[in-house]
Amino acid sequence: MRVRNITNKGMPTRRTFLQQSVTTFGTLALLPTQFLQRSLHDHNGRISLGLFFDDSDIERMRRTFTTNAAFRSLGKRLNGIDRDALRAFIQTELRYNDQLFHIIKLSDAAQALSMLYMLTGDEDAAGLAAECVREMLKFDRWDYFLEDGQHVIGIQRASSTMISVAVSADWLGDFISRDERESWLTVMSEKGCDSCFRSIYGMRYPETVIGWTRDEASTYFEHRPWDRPTDLSNRHLILDSTNLKAVPAAALAIGATAYRQHFGDSDKTRRWIEQATYSLSTFRDFFTPDGSYHEGASYANYTALNILKATSVLKRHRLADLTDIINWQGHADYAVGLSMPTDYDPYDVVNFGDNGNAKSGQAGRPKRTAVAIWIASTFRDRKAQWFGLNLGGVQDEWALIWYDDSVPVTPEPQGDQLWHSDLDWIVARTGYDPKDLTVAMRSGGPGNHEHADRNSIIVKSHGEQLVVDPYRPPYGFTDPSWMMRTTAGHSAVLVDGEGHQYHDGTEGTNASQAVAHIVRKVFRHGYCHWTSDATPAYQMVNREIVSITRSVVVLFDLSTVVVFDVVQKESQPGKIQARFFGYNHDGRIKLMAGGSQFQTVRPHAHMNGVAQSPQGVSSMVQSLPIAESESVKHPFVELTTTSDSLRPALLTVLSCAPTDSMPASASVTIEGDTYMVDVANDASSTRIVVVDSGLIPEIKIG
Repeated sequence: MRVRNITNKGMPTRRTFLQQSVTTFGTLALLPTQFLQRSLHDHNGRISLGLFFDDSDIERMRRTFTTNAAFRSLGKRLNGIDRDALRAFIQTELRYNDQLFHIIKLSDAAQALSMLYMLTGDEDAAGLAAECVREMLKFDRWDYFLEDGQHVIGIQRASSTMISVAVSADWLGDFISRDERESWLTVMSEKGCDSCFRSIYGMRYPETVIGWTRDEASTYFEHRPWDRPTDLSNRHLILDSTNLKAVPAAALAIGATAYRQHFGDSDKTRRWIEQATYSLSTFRDFFTPDGSYHEGASYANYTALNILKATSVLKRHRLADLTDIINWQGHADYAVGLSMPTDYDPYDVVNFGDNGNAKSGQAGRPKRTAVAIWIASTFRDRKAQWFGLNLGGVQDEWALIWYDDSVPVTPEPQGDQLWHSDLDWIVARTGYDPKDLTVAMRSGGPGNHEHADRNSIIVKSHGEQLVVDPYRPPYGFTDPSWMMRTTAGHSAVLVDGEGHQYHDGTEGTNASQAVAHIVRKVFRHGYCHWTSDATPAYQMVNREIVSITRSVVVLFDLSTVVVFDVVQKESQPGKIQARFFGYNHDGRIKLMAGGSQFQTVRPHAHMNGVAQSPQGVSSMVQSLPIAESESVKHPFVELTTTSDSLRPALLTVLSCAPTDSMPASASVTIEGDTYMVDVANDASSTRIVVVDSGLIPEIKIG
């Protein structure tokens, strides 16, 4: 969590701040007032706010929507809304205190149907969109967070509702009257702008926060009773560097601009826009210089998409230019670097932490395209265009708005490569096809939505995930399956059965204090290797640990991964355990283990494992002691050294192949502190020598 030194000297009270007009913040100063006044668009009888585009852009969007194959999925989604079911929901099921599910159902539908009307002229869609907005306005509160038990704190639901109302008021054009548009935006300002302002103001000036709680009048706890014990006393501090700051800040920028477009510039709109602009600008500190983001691929997209919605509106209306707060082309590289297509999901990702696409039977396909599409159109970035059209998932409204078909597509080259981000996350691969080998390790520092997963690895080959990070454990710390978030729930190392530091979850899924570092990496033709030192993370739990490292060698042509784990203890000899989890959401895995060998079999690929240790080694197939409905999805093989040592070490060879071929053979010989690994298939052979003579092992290949 980001720590700031805060004093009260010169700090405005909440009331004083709410009364004062906009202030200036260096390069983020709002542009001169002569640029602030814009009236409603009135072109050929069509009335709109012109939030994201002019009427002249609509024809381009319609052409893309109807002729570009990449956007067929958007057409299918917009046209596939079950309107009869939606009307029945409004008439018989809608609860005006269900902000968790009901208001988001209305806001999603209103936005989608408004876009469909604008693209096709479907007046039934427009009428239903307007009906959804009218129902949203009936909610007394647009979110389920309160400050001081009475004032709504806008986080996710107030944000999504506000954006939906703003764009519906825009995209429905003259289908709605000026008076109705005015009533929509008036309610939006009170239930959306004010509540989102309150949330990000509290993050900016935490000493003014009286206390956040869940709204007991909401149905929230009916849906999520497990969240009742969560301590919200530090929530405004925890959220200050996360996606749940970007979302209300972005929504406030959009809502304030929409309100200003209709009612004109005022102290109120300037105050909202200043606060939104300031909060968005702080993400310069939360994205790394290379464009990476600590919450992982899915939350990074959620954060970036909302920032870009606001950035495009603020710049378009000459209110502020925040384009350079993030290395956007680097962020596209981050998205590419975390891509991991499989035979089952062409849009899958390296799912460190609370990431990963929904599995079968759950929510739909991912929509991570719009950010890359915006990057491509803004910087004419060909690789971003390739990602947006191939690896990001299905297209959405924002991708359609920002798509520029004049930007060529340049695929990321196939072949051996190593990506190492400023987060100290590292991914080796042979390419971006489902059949390609991908090996990823989670090193680095803390981040929101992270797990106790330092030095954990993921291996995908021949279309299958063969070593996994278990997918999306529960968010509630009272659920026994919370242990999936600990080191015990990862393809990582335990020392005498203990993992590294992690919090107890009483404040949510926030960051821990665990840190690891990539201390060496080498990339050569045919192979790469790296070493990650996780000593700080483990020492927080066990002061006996002097050092703990994991070294990984990837042999690209042989589809083989060598993992070397070594621990130095102070005075109490002990054992280490290495776990390798499998993917079994579809019930189609076979795991076998015994002695120093094990095997993972999936429908399209299999993996042979061979392990050796100076202390001896045993292997066993196990499952976590949690509900069987969860544990069965991720069985694992545990390797353990069999005798105690002050320096327990374990070398494991993982050889992968499609089901109709044999994996490369592997043998391991240990002589003193030297490990010799011979790996061969019919085409080639390689010797790896690991010398364990210091804090970081020496590795020689060839």
